[in-house]
Amino acid sequence: MEDVYKKPLKKLDRALRQVRTSIDPLVPTQLVQAFLAVALHEGMTLTDIAEKLDTNMSTASRQLLDLGERNRKLEPGYQLVDRNVDAMNLRINRYTLTPKGKLLAKQLAEICGE
Repeated sequence: MEDVYKKPLKKLDRALRQVRTSIDPLVPTQLVQAFLAVALHEGMTLTDIAEKLDTNMSTASRQLLDLGERNRKLEPGYQLVDRNVDAMNLRINRYTLTPKGKLLAKQLAEICGE
């Protein structure tokens, strides 16, 4: 492999290791992508996030539940994402990072050099 690829791949490897250490050693990559979607676009709705993830709303909803306080089985979730009711339309939820989620996002940004 060319040396030009090694540095970015090492950063990616460190970032994935940080995610697995902070969240769960067996965390699915789909949950990592859902976390990153919220981190990059805080305040988005479920519809927006499903669009960003190129998935349907039920899949995105399950992923966001797993990242929240309680997962879809009502067991403790990863507590990285909060769901907040939109003040202008109570039928809409907006997703933001918890303090734990913000810390992980900061750690990942530092690893990636931003």
